[in-house]
Amino acid sequence: MLAVFGHPEAHENDVQRAVLAGLEISREVARLGGQAKRRFGVDIAVRVGVHRGLVYLDTTQDDVYGMAANLAQRVCSLAPAGGIVISDAVTPLVGAAFELGSRKQLAVKGIEAPIGYRIVLGEQADAGRVGVGRGPLVDREHELARLQSYWRRAQGGTLRTPGLVFRGEPGIGKSRLASAALELVEGAGGVALELVGSPLHSDAGLHPVRTLLERRCAITRLTEPADRLRLLQAEVAARSLNVAQVLPLLAPVIGIAAEAGYAPVAAEGHKLHQLITAAVHDYLLACFSGNPGLVVAKDVQWFDPSTLEVLGQLLDAAHGRLLVVITGQNGAWLPACWPVKIFDLKPLTDKQADVLISALNPRLSPKQRSRIRARCDGIPFYIEQLVQGFSDKPEGERATIPDALYEPLFARLRASPNAAPVVEAAAVIGRQFDRGLLCSVCQRSGDEIDDVLDELEDALVIEPSGTDSWRFRHELLHEVARELPPAGVRQGLHAKVADALLQGAGGIDPDWRVVAGHYAQAARFNDAISAYRQAATEARRRGALAEARTYLSLALTQLDRLAANADRDRSEIAVRLERGFLAAAAEGNQSPAAVVDFERCLQLSGTDLHDDELLATMVTLIVYYFTRADLRRVVKVLRSLRVSLQQGREWLHPVIEASFGVVATLRGEFNAASSRLEHAMPDLVATHQLDVLWYQPNDPITTARVHLAVVRFVRGDLPGAEAEFAEVAARARGLAFPQGPFSTAFAKFVEIWMRIEAGQLDRAAVLAGEVTQQAQRHGFDAWQLWGATQQATVEALTALKAEPLDRSVLSRHIVTMTKLVDVLARAGLNAYLTVFDGVLAQLLLAVGEPQQARDRLDAALSLARDTGMHFYDAELLRIRAHTHSNSTAVGADLRAAVELARRQGAQVFESRAALERLRAPLRCAPF
Repeated sequence: MLAVFGHPEAHENDVQRAVLAGLEISREVARLGGQAKRRFGVDIAVRVGVHRGLVYLDTTQDDVYGMAANLAQRVCSLAPAGGIVISDAVTPLVGAAFELGSRKQLAVKGIEAPIGYRIVLGEQADAGRVGVGRGPLVDREHELARLQSYWRRAQGGTLRTPGLVFRGEPGIGKSRLASAALELVEGAGGVALELVGSPLHSDAGLHPVRTLLERRCAITRLTEPADRLRLLQAEVAARSLNVAQVLPLLAPVIGIAAEAGYAPVAAEGHKLHQLITAAVHDYLLACFSGNPGLVVAKDVQWFDPSTLEVLGQLLDAAHGRLLVVITGQNGAWLPACWPVKIFDLKPLTDKQADVLISALNPRLSPKQRSRIRARCDGIPFYIEQLVQGFSDKPEGERATIPDALYEPLFARLRASPNAAPVVEAAAVIGRQFDRGLLCSVCQRSGDEIDDVLDELEDALVIEPSGTDSWRFRHELLHEVARELPPAGVRQGLHAKVADALLQGAGGIDPDWRVVAGHYAQAARFNDAISAYRQAATEARRRGALAEARTYLSLALTQLDRLAANADRDRSEIAVRLERGFLAAAAEGNQSPAAVVDFERCLQLSGTDLHDDELLATMVTLIVYYFTRADLRRVVKVLRSLRVSLQQGREWLHPVIEASFGVVATLRGEFNAASSRLEHAMPDLVATHQLDVLWYQPNDPITTARVHLAVVRFVRGDLPGAEAEFAEVAARARGLAFPQGPFSTAFAKFVEIWMRIEAGQLDRAAVLAGEVTQQAQRHGFDAWQLWGATQQATVEALTALKAEPLDRSVLSRHIVTMTKLVDVLARAGLNAYLTVFDGVLAQLLLAVGEPQQARDRLDAALSLARDTGMHFYDAELLRIRAHTHSNSTAVGADLRAAVELARRQGAQVFESRAALERLRAPLRCAPF
C-alpha cells in the first residue's frame, strides 16, 4: 500500500503525521497479529517505510509516479517486521519529535547509491513551542554601543567617521542592527532614510533611490503620471529645492516621462548621469534640513553603480551630522575609500546561541537547544525559525526542521486552497511584492489576499515592507518558494505578472526591466524583446547609455531563443540598429561596438533592397566608413544603394548623390564634389523620409552642407563657405537631441580647420572651445577628443607665429599633438587626420627636425593612398618641400603640389604652392 501525505490538502507537519500514521499502523497490525496467532497460529506483521520527495500524481487513474515513490518502496523493504524506518530525507524533519535509532546504509535494488535510514523507536515528549516575534540581539553589545555613540556624536555635529558597515552572510543579523539604528534615531525625533537594494534591480540605475522617492512622495504603482509629477514637485518644493532645476532630473529616476508635463534636460550620457546623481545627492541632504539624521543602506551588495556613487557622496558630505548605516553580504562591493567603520558579523558561539534560544523559548530542554544549535550554525535568523517550530499553534504541532527556509514555506504553501496560488504568485513577483499586483495576478479579492498574507506573516514567511507591500523574510525563503510551482505553472505566473504590470490602472509606465524579465521567464520571447527595448528607452532618458545598451543586449539573448525566420531576423536588425546608434552617440561613429552590430545587420539583411532594414544598415555603414575615411567601401555601398532607385525608392537619389559629393570632397575632386552637392541639395532638403533609415546621430543634410562649404573654401570662396556654415547652424538649431548638438559639433570642427587655413586663429580658438564645452555638456566622448585636438592645434600654431620662437614651448606642443593624433589614429578616426599631420610637420620643422617632419608627412600621404582621402595632399607636398636640403627635391615637391592642386580645383592650395615655388631659390625659413 502506498499512501501520499500533503495531497489534496497539505499541513505543516505532514512528515510527522506520516510517521505517526506508520507507528499507528504498526501498533494496530501487531495487535491484530497477536489475535491471529492465538486463534489461527498465523503470524501477521507489517513493515512501514517513510520517504519524502517529488512525485507525480495521476488523479484520474489514482496512481503515483516518480523516483520518490520507487524509493519509498525500497525504504519500506529495509524495515524489520513490525517496525517503521525513515529515510535520511525525512530524519531532519522529525528528529525532535521521535526517538530514532541509527542504522548502517544499505544498497537496495534499482537504486545506485546506498540508502541512509533510521528506525523509529517512538515519540518524543514535551516538544514545546513559542509565539511569533522578532528575536532579541545577542552578542551585539559592541555594535549597539557603537551605534549609540555615533548617534550622540552626530547629534552634536562631531561625527568624524559617518559610516557603520554591518557585513555578513544572510541571516546573521544585519537587518536587525539596522532596525536598532532606526529605532534609536526615530525615537530621538531624528529623520531616517532607507535605501534598499534588490537582486531584481542590481543593474537598474538608482533603483533604491527610486523606491525611496516614491515612498516619500506617496507614489504607488497605481499613481497616474500627472499625479506622480505633481507629488514629486510638492516633495521637491517641500525640501526647499529649486523645482525648475531639480524636478526634470529626479523625474526620470522614478519613471516619469517628459510627456507628463516637464521639459527634459538637454544632456545625454555621462553628463546627464552626473546631473541626475548631483540632484539626487542634493535632495537626500535636503531631507535632513541641516539637522542630524540617519541613512540606512540595506543589502548594498545589490546596489547599482549609480546608487553606490550617491552613497559615497553622502558619506563625503556628512559634515559630522549624518550617520550612515550600511548592511550587505560578504563580497567586494564596499569601496576602500569610504569613511566607514566595518563590523564583520560572525555566527554565534554555542553559548551565545543558547542565550538566544532561551530568550526565545525558555521552556526548551537542553537536548532541544542542542539540536537547534547543531542545525543553525550560529545564524540568528535560522535559530528564530527553528525555535518557532516548537511553539504552540492552534493548527497543530510544527515539525522541527534543519532547513527552516524550505519546509515551513512548503507546508504553508499547501496549507489551504487559497494559500498555494498566492505564495506561488508572490514568489514569482519577487522577494518584495505589492499587494495590488498580487491581487491582479491571483485574480482574488483583497479580503482573500489579506487572509492569506496574515497566515504567511504568522508563519514567519513574510513581513510587512511599507504600505500595502510585503517581503519574504529571507532571500532563501523566496528562492524556495520560487521553485515550488512546476515549470509550466511558473511560466504561466511570470506571464500573468508581466501582463498585470502592463495593465496598471491609468496607463502607468511599468518597470520595463522587470516586465522583460518576467516575459523571458514565461518564454514569451517577443514580448521580452519589446520590453527590454522599452527599458532601454527609459534608461536613455536618464542619460544611462551603458544601461540602455545592456538592456538591448538582453533583448538579443531572447532573440537567440526564437526560431530562425524572416521575422526574427528583422527583430534582430531593429535591436542591433538601436544598440549601434547608442554606441555611436556615446563613443562616436567609429565605435567598434557599433560596427559589429551594423555589419551583423548587413549580414542578416541579405540582398533584398526592398527591405528598409537593409537600407538602414547600409546607410549606417556609410557613416561609419566615412569616419574611418574608408572611401572605397563607401563607394561600394553607395553603388549597391543605387539599385534601390529602380525599386520604388526615388527619394533616395539625393541622399546617394550628396554622399558621392562628400566622397569627392574627401578625395580632393573638388569640381566634381561641387557639381554633385549643389545638384543634390534642393531635393535632399525637400525629402521627408530620412528618419526611416537614419540611425546615426549626425544629420545628413548638415553633413552635405559642411562639405559644400569645404569645396567653396578651397576654391577661394570664403564668403560662400561662411554662408553654408550659417545654413548649417540654422538647421541644427531645429533638430532634436542628440542630432542637433552632434551635427553642430561636426560643423564647428570643420569650420575650425577652415579658419586655421584662412589664418583666423582667434576665431578658430573660440570655436574649438565651443566644441569641447558642447561635448562635455552633452556627454559626446568622441567630440571631446576631437575638440581637445583642435584646441591643441590652434595653441600650437599660435606659438608657431610667436617672435622670437620658443623651441621649448614648441617641443611641448609637439608632445601633446603627437599623443592626440596617435590616439585618433588608433581609434580609427582617419577623416581629416592628415591635416593634423601637416601641423605636426610644421612644428617639427620649426624646432629643427626636418627628417621627423618628412617621416610624419610620408605617413600622412601613405594614409591618403590607403584610404583614397587626397583632399589635403597638395598641402602635405608643399610642406614636405621644406624638409629637403636638396633644391631639386624642393622643386619636385612644389611642382607636384601645384599640379595636384590645379587638377583638383583647389585654388587656395594651388596659389600657396605656386607662390612658394617662385620663392624656392631664396630658401626662406620654414614656417
